[in-house]
Amino acid sequence: MATATTTAATTTPFQAVPYRLSTAEAENCIRNAGPVFRVVPGKSRLSPFTVSFTLRPPSHTSDDVDPTFGLAVFTEWQKAHGPSSRDCGDDLSLPNLSYSETKGIFTLDLSLSHCDEQSLRNALSTLAAEALQEATSRHLTEGGDERLHLTPSGNKYFCPPHPVPNAIIRGTCTCSPPSRNAFNAACARLNDIWNGVESLDDAFDDTRRRISAVLALRTRHHIILHPSGTDAEYTPLLIATLTAASLGCTGVVNVVTGLGEVGSNTPNAAAGTHFSEYVPLGSNSNLHLPTPTPSTLVRSDSSLPDGTTVLSLSARSPDGSLLPDFDTTVLNSIPPSDPTSKSDPFYIIHAVDGSKLGSRITTRHLVTTLQSRLGARSLTVLDACQGRTESEELDWYLSRGAVVLMTASKFYSAPGFCGMAIVPDSVAGVLKKEGIQIGEGLGGYLGQMQVPKALPGLRGALPGKPVNVGLLLRWACGVSEMERVARAGAAAREGIRRWVGGVREVMGGCGFLEVLEEREGEGGHASQLGGVNSIVPFKVFGAEGAPMKTAGLKKVHRLLTADGEGLLPGEASEEEREMVRLRCFIGQPVDMGGYAVLRFAIGAALAAELGEDPDFLETALREDRKVLDKIGVLLKYHEVL
Repeated sequence: MATATTTAATTTPFQAVPYRLSTAEAENCIRNAGPVFRVVPGKSRLSPFTVSFTLRPPSHTSDDVDPTFGLAVFTEWQKAHGPSSRDCGDDLSLPNLSYSETKGIFTLDLSLSHCDEQSLRNALSTLAAEALQEATSRHLTEGGDERLHLTPSGNKYFCPPHPVPNAIIRGTCTCSPPSRNAFNAACARLNDIWNGVESLDDAFDDTRRRISAVLALRTRHHIILHPSGTDAEYTPLLIATLTAASLGCTGVVNVVTGLGEVGSNTPNAAAGTHFSEYVPLGSNSNLHLPTPTPSTLVRSDSSLPDGTTVLSLSARSPDGSLLPDFDTTVLNSIPPSDPTSKSDPFYIIHAVDGSKLGSRITTRHLVTTLQSRLGARSLTVLDACQGRTESEELDWYLSRGAVVLMTASKFYSAPGFCGMAIVPDSVAGVLKKEGIQIGEGLGGYLGQMQVPKALPGLRGALPGKPVNVGLLLRWACGVSEMERVARAGAAAREGIRRWVGGVREVMGGCGFLEVLEEREGEGGHASQLGGVNSIVPFKVFGAEGAPMKTAGLKKVHRLLTADGEGLLPGEASEEEREMVRLRCFIGQPVDMGGYAVLRFAIGAALAAELGEDPDFLETALREDRKVLDKIGVLLKYHEVL
């Protein structure tokens, strides 16, 4: 493997040769440059004038050197700070620094370098900054299931774990790359951890505190941080199982509403089973190494004769339209019984405020009716995973004992994925008791630090390590966006309303698509941010004039995220090539039965921007037109792409 090397700065006959650092001085400088640097012992020196060191992000629990990490850092450092990036008149000497990919070792040759101590400090500072950004990007892909794992085109949704310059982001109903502000927040959090400003446990506590503050929830509650909104289902299931056992119920029936419009793996998670090929946490101390899903169960219902069953209910007709009275469908699926009986099952009832299409699928009336009918034998779960629900609505559910599931990786635009279960104190008692029994598989999703100290029973039953640093940093991105949009306040909500109206008007003039119109249920969209559905789903018509199905739209969705200039045939115009160079992130297809839809969705970053500068709306709508222009070109050449 070739060794990459920078070129030493040269001197002219008219320059005085600066003082040359000794190896001891250079080693001391490296040790003081930050916790990411590890000096290689002197006995391993290549010559008496060389000093070697490695990079090891201190947030990893392993001391093993990662050569690929070092190479990525060195490569980016050379681009930004190496000889080719420097002006000829720069009077700072550049250290003669090389990197061995086979060994993962940096080597500083003092015999070829005339840098002084300050110049070396400056170089190490920029190297440490590159290491921080690279470590942050890597952490953002760790501590989740395979949806986060990277390929050359990004994760499963083609999103990289870092900002994408000049990209248009309208995919905050699926997954999106972080904004620069959010990524910087994650870097700052990791830097504080590296430098001992805060412990990992304190950082998780601070995250929960800031979430509660920005949501302004009045109901006493506890926040459990989950790797995704899907596995957040395990928290209400655990509460229900423990409560059912204490009541002598025969089993747990988990009623999932809105099948097909909530997470595709929700039924599996609701059953207390694993739902992916890999689990977020495993036996590996380095979470960058995926852990295959073990043959365990997440649920712990052995004391219940009937165990756990799932009842999944679709809210749509075969033609894709919402059922006119879905509440009645849910009510009819649960047989009447004596609420005081101990021989009946315990029910978990899902309400949904903000599906994949932004729909409010259930009503408050359904919740109050079932709570009255079932009494203590029920637990309500509000699926608000899109993060588009007003705090007043969240509080309404929490105050009635409902567990709220929410994420920061949809509207709040954190990298995929980061979820939480907000547990009202009124139902949290079973999680406080010492010695509670949990399913063996739950430790693949939750570690102790993800659970607040106020829930000692659950926290004590979980493994202490590994710590999910990736989840912590994804939440750092999300909390940053949450706080920004909260600062913008009512102006941001007005911006959401104006953008929805504007983009619908823009789409109305586009001949190859049709916005999906839906009836508004009880209360309209009053429960959602801005008082509108901030997800805009639309049909796309193919060459034969029929709405495209999922397979075709998946291809369009994938091509939107890439620079497609090189994919166009020779007859494509320069204007068309310019249109497809743009990288666009929109919501992935949703299958509606006989057709599928793509989605535009506003996220917190754009909402905050519109709140801070109302005139930015015209810029945003111009961007939307550019996305539609690219879709038009992709449709024109769809058969050959």
